This record gives sequence, structure tokens and C-alpha cells, in this order.
Amino acid sequence: MATVFVVEDNVFQREMMLQYIEEVVAERGYGFQLDHETWQPRDVLKELGHISTPNIYFLDIDLQLDQNGIDLGRELRSVDLNGYIIFVTSHADKIKEVIDQYISPFSYIVKSVTDSDAIKDDIAEVLAKIKEKENMIHQHNTFHVELPTGAIELPLKDIIYFETVPRSKKTDLRVLNGRYTINKYLKTIKESLEDTTGFISFKSYLINLENVVSVNKEEGFILFKDNFTLYVGQRIITKFYEAFKAYRS
Repeated sequence: MATVFVVEDNVFQREMMLQYIEEVVAERGYGFQLDHETWQPRDVLKELGHISTPNIYFLDIDLQLDQNGIDLGRELRSVDLNGYIIFVTSHADKIKEVIDQYISPFSYIVKSVTDSDAIKDDIAEVLAKIKEKENMIHQHNTFHVELPTGAIELPLKDIIYFETVPRSKKTDLRVLNGRYTINKYLKTIKESLEDTTGFISFKSYLINLENVVSVNKEEGFILFKDNFTLYVGQRIITKFYEAFKAYRS
């Protein structure tokens, strides 16, 4: 889970950004952890010795501390190579100072004391892009699910199968000890997982072979790890059995 740091020496600005980030993370169900306490440059660098990377850094370019934002960004890049650095400034022309610093920031935000909605919108856009990139990076390890209560990341190893919900664009997702209904066509899900090892596709199903315990060819049933059985019928079961044997051999 990425940690979000806000390095800003203006207390009002820092609290405002923390609030906006917290609201966006809560509203969209992003699995980011917000650090409210660590904002001094030396403390952020020290904290990185205790947590995993990559992380997310909102840095004020014009820091009046032991380091300015550009110097801190350069040092952060050396210890968090894939971290997401977002420079924040009240002056758009300051951005030019960063271009040739070999920091490779992820984005920039120009803060305004008169337009707080614009700042929140910019923060929301940046976090959405980070989440999208993280999903792409981890697409072989987790499956992103949008639910009415928020988004979640499901480990692929916990997925049992996907099944088309008849006469709808929805898909039923069965996981170990759980079940979800997704507002996506099964075809779209298959395309997103087509390069993932261990999943086998049929017209109405996408099944994770890793969670299969046994196959009953005579009855047309598949038994999974959670002691759940799925009836797929004689037409599918023979092809599935051959694929299962090949996968386990």
C-alpha cells in the first residue's frame, strides 16, 4: 500500500491538501495510506527506511525549510526510484526550474488560494492517474473491482471463477469465501486477463485452474478449494479436464 506524504511548510495549505487527499481517497476507495504527521523533509526521508516503496509525494517547490522542494525531490528520487512525485507551487513559472533536474516528477499542481475546488480536482486527477498506473503494474497480481461501496483489489490467487450473468452486462465473480457482481461484460474481463497464467476461458466462464481441487467428468462438476462445486455440463467438462491435467502436469 502506497503512503501519501504532503511536504508543505504552510500549515493552512498543508491541512487543506491533506483534507482534499483524504476525501478523494475515501470517495474513490483508493488503497492509499495518508501520513498526517510526517512533513519535514528529513523526517520523510527517515520514514522511507521503514516502509516499502513506491510512495506518493506532494512537494511544495518553495519550501522554506532545510531543503526546498526541488532538492528534496532529487533526494527522494534517489531512494524511491518509482515513487510518484507531484510538485506543488503557487507560481506556474516555477515548474520550469524542475524540468532539467533529472527528478522525473509524475505531475504538477498550481495551487490557488481563491479556487479550492480546482486544487481538489487536480488532486483527484493525479491520484486517479496514479491508481490507473498502479493497476497496470499489478494487473498480474490483483484484479481491480469497482463496487457501490468503493473499489477493491482482489488477489488473483483468491479468484475461483467468473461467470456471465444471463441477459445482462454483469459478471458474477466467485472468490475464496466470497462473491461479487461486477458491472462488466465477461468478454472485457477476459481481455484484461488474457496474458495471466492459470486462467482458462469458455463462452460463459473464466476459471482459475489454481483453485481447482478435482474434476468430475461423469457428472460435469468442478470442485474448488472452498469446497464449492460448479456444474458446467458435459460439453465443457471434457475440454476443461484436459486443460486441468495439462496445467497440473
